[in-house]
Amino acid sequence: MNPNGILKEVTIGPCRIILGDCLEVLPLLREKADLAVSDPPYLLTSGGNAVEVMGGLFSHSEYTNDGELMDIVPWDQMGGPIYRALKDSADCYIMTNDKNLFAAHGGFTGAGFQFHNLLPWDKIRATRNRWYMKHNEFTLYLWKGNAQRINNCGSMQTFKLNAPRETSHPTEKPVQLMAHYIENSSHLGELVLDPFMGSGSTMVACVETGRRGIGIEKKPEFFKMTCERVRRAVGFLESRTQREGAA
Repeated sequence: MNPNGILKEVTIGPCRIILGDCLEVLPLLREKADLAVSDPPYLLTSGGNAVEVMGGLFSHSEYTNDGELMDIVPWDQMGGPIYRALKDSADCYIMTNDKNLFAAHGGFTGAGFQFHNLLPWDKIRATRNRWYMKHNEFTLYLWKGNAQRINNCGSMQTFKLNAPRETSHPTEKPVQLMAHYIENSSHLGELVLDPFMGSGSTMVACVETGRRGIGIEKKPEFFKMTCERVRRAVGFLESRTQREGAA
């Protein structure tokens, strides 16, 4: 382990992408972020049939039905480091599922965040389940310091999107969803933090919306995946800008 907690880092376009444990890296960041948008790892439902519980999204090789798909950081340990990594007035979007809502809420409000709203993501497609088919995930919309209004006050709580999968990451989130949160709670050129970067959707959304990003991921394969996705996004944006300039 590198003594400063950062195993590797690269800067691609407006994004600083870091390989390391966010609990070690967050206290090292010199610039405070304007916004946090993240999908932290959390315990899944255990017991029963894994494929039935997860609707076929996870293979048995990825999900052993013990509830742990990834390395888990307890909710009451992640809120404080994220809170301290943000500016004095900043928004924070944290994704979770129905069974983790109360623990996530307690962990983040216990760290000092205030709760604005609960934002469902309606995935349109449903996950098979013996007790009502599940088609929603949830985002805690929180704030630190002084509450600020969103940029599009006509936005509804529920965001409906049946997004195709773009990567092999088991809990990939759509770029469009992350971009929706980013555009509502930040401005061009501001800094967006994702301490649990995963497949890199938040960093790609930063490129597409004209924000800067800092993403942290502890698994090398997902760090590499994010770097590749951000490079493609930056390349596409540069090509489009050149075409528009030549028109």
